[in-house]
Amino acid sequence: MIAALKREPLFRALRCDKLCLAALQATVDLHFDQATAGIPTLALLRVSESELRRRATAICSRLQELPLKIAIGCGKAKVGGGTLPKSNLSSVTIDITPKNPSLADFAATLRASSPPVIGYIANGRFKLDLRTILPRQDALVVEAIRAAYAK
Repeated sequence: MIAALKREPLFRALRCDKLCLAALQATVDLHFDQATAGIPTLALLRVSESELRRRATAICSRLQELPLKIAIGCGKAKVGGGTLPKSNLSSVTIDITPKNPSLADFAATLRASSPPVIGYIANGRFKLDLRTILPRQDALVVEAIRAAYAK
């Protein structure tokens, strides 16, 4: 296969040059050095499912006193467009079924909170994907849910 590529006239134009290889090497080094933990998106992509489940358990336990149905669910987080348009990661969701107000009203109240809490409605539940919430935001999410239910 390599010999066939070398015979291809576009090979020289499309091959990686020294700058491209240096940029690739620097990116790989960052991943090996764990320096990407400071980049929020990459940190969320790297977190383990067990860590997400631990956080979900802690959040749910702080909301048990509210008169709503809350459970820990499984989800699939879409990684994104550009480089990974069809990739999914296993994730953990917090599934909330409010008794009153309606799901749509509950979701709208959370979106209007400060800071906004964005989830989605699926299978008759409001779902929060923990792969989209930074750990330092967990307490804010709990307070927003409490405030949304109090309205």
